[in-house]
Amino acid sequence: MPLRLGWFSTGRDQAAIDLWRVVVKAISEGALDAEIVFCFSNRESEESPDSDAFLAAVRAAGVPLLTLSSASFQPESRATGETDPKALADWRLAYDRAVMERLNDFQIDLIVLAGYMLIVGPELCARYNMINLHPALPGGPTGTWQQVIREVIKSGVRSTGAMVHLVTPALDRGPAIGYFSFPVEGDFDDIRAAGAARELPLILTTLREFADGHLMIRNGRVFADGVELSHGCDLTNQVEEWLTR
Repeated sequence: MPLRLGWFSTGRDQAAIDLWRVVVKAISEGALDAEIVFCFSNRESEESPDSDAFLAAVRAAGVPLLTLSSASFQPESRATGETDPKALADWRLAYDRAVMERLNDFQIDLIVLAGYMLIVGPELCARYNMINLHPALPGGPTGTWQQVIREVIKSGVRSTGAMVHLVTPALDRGPAIGYFSFPVEGDFDDIRAAGAARELPLILTTLREFADGHLMIRNGRVFADGVELSHGCDLTNQVEEWLTR
């Protein structure tokens, strides 16, 4: 049976569209034994030209599209949460519960967060096996790719990368599943371009490992061929080979 995927994305940039299209293409060509059962976005039509382009790509693929604008959801509570951590936590819980209601009719094995710009709360993490693409090495900076690159440049490290990790309530700190690294060279835009190009094969390679049964999530732990992963799999060589093709 194909791996049944759910897809979460804010769809805020071209990278989100590219990730979506590469997985859809791999499925359609038989290179990935999976089915995207639905796509969920926290943006609705006409909120942003970038997310509109992403939503159009989902519709073009014929995948059921679910949306719930986080910007319009309980706006007063969200505004209060900007200065009140408890109010923000309550807003996030209410939003996640509204999302889960929309997912009740779908049977899925795994949810992929690919450019989903909201923090996922404990209840949503507990209900579904979820993986996230994060543009930093295991143990590296948290936050958006812009924040990560700024921290990489500031710290002066010689290498950076990206990882796919299990989603937990700890932001960007769930167990690493697969990752790649590359040398830090050039300026901000050079680093972003190098990372973005490699994110496509990383997510595709990781999903293939799940679809083929080599990777499995049990009780919040990740296993590769029955052995629990402690630091994730270094997929740098596979990613670089994909780029040369």
